[in-house]
Amino acid sequence: MVKMGHGHEGGLSATATEGAGLLAGAASGDPGCVRRVLDEVAPVVYGFIYARVGANQAVAEDLLQETLFEAVRSAGGFRGDSALSTWMCTIARRRLARHYEAERKAELARSALRLVEAGDAADGTDQASAFESQDQVLRALGRLPVLHRQVLVLKYLEEMSVQEIAAQLGRSRVQVQSLLQRGRDGLRRQLGDQLA
Repeated sequence: MVKMGHGHEGGLSATATEGAGLLAGAASGDPGCVRRVLDEVAPVVYGFIYARVGANQAVAEDLLQETLFEAVRSAGGFRGDSALSTWMCTIARRRLARHYEAERKAELARSALRLVEAGDAADGTDQASAFESQDQVLRALGRLPVLHRQVLVLKYLEEMSVQEIAAQLGRSRVQVQSLLQRGRDGLRRQLGDQLA
């Protein structure tokens, strides 16, 4: 259970000043500082994230972990101008923005797949069967490696050229073509497994 008792208010200057030393200690591996960050600051940040991901515990835990790693990596940038929890919630906000963007792209991909599947189902297949088929495609897409999903979305949903995808991902055209092929093959395999 997440402790929500610690907040951003109250004793800000003492908390902020202490927070800089606490974070520096945690970043250097001091076990006492690490424990205090996990016990005192992490629950506040977790609560901040949890409320913003629709109470999805697994997503909140993943984003908290990413936030903690980024905070430790960026410890030198924290000057104690605000409470440590406030600073870490700012990091969490950026992580949440990335999460929302990824979710948005995934939803666009799902929508495109629904349209494709609905088009395929229009040849007389009943509606219930079409929805079941769409769900199978979505589950299959969800099991693909992230990079394979990303190149498939960029190519077939956003209609980007291989060269544009290569530029966006910092990869060569040959690498992107290979990723596309592996993504398509993976999707076919996943669909085959679902239908087996």
